[in-house]
Amino acid sequence: MEKQVLFTETVKCEGRTYFFDLKEASNGKPYLCISSSSKNKEGEFERNRIFIFDGDFERFAQAIASSMEAYAKLEKADA
Repeated sequence: MEKQVLFTETVKCEGRTYFFDLKEASNGKPYLCISSSSKNKEGEFERNRIFIFDGDFERFAQAIASSMEAYAKLEKADA
């Protein structure tokens, strides 16, 4: 059975593309699949994935927010 895609967003950056896909598992629970795609030295695309399950969404979002706050402080210090 193919996983149902509930939401998708693509973020294109220099040399890399990120895909954020919120999907529904066969048990009906949502999960987030974050993929990155970039070309290697041979010109072939390499893809990496990370899966975040619904019970971990809040902690994952908090870790990203904390990381961005730390980054903002570093940017201020460098200015």
